[in-house]
Amino acid sequence: MNCHSFFNSFESLDPVEVERGIRVSSLLIHGHEARRIDIDPETRIPPHRHPADVLTLVLEGRLQMTVGSETKIIGPGELFLVPAFTDHEGKALQDKVRAVSFSRAIGEGESP
Repeated sequence: MNCHSFFNSFESLDPVEVERGIRVSSLLIHGHEARRIDIDPETRIPPHRHPADVLTLVLEGRLQMTVGSETKIIGPGELFLVPAFTDHEGKALQDKVRAVSFSRAIGEGESP
């Protein structure tokens, strides 16, 4: 959703299931993208990469994340950074995971 206000909320958005067990709600705010991510317990996040740096804050649950060659378990209140074009993957552990991520929005034809 593209927003022109300085104040926005994920609550009015319908999440999109991007992979089985992974739902994302996205806001585009003045050239930045914010995503609320909900992941079902034991769900695997397949390897992928993004065209911009992504900073993620875990709000609930625990994730085992691999960024590049480094693997760590991340819990509530912890952040992780995925640099642009870096392979990363993960898995939600026993509990449902909720996180929010932030990145600079990359438009069509724009370079990071």
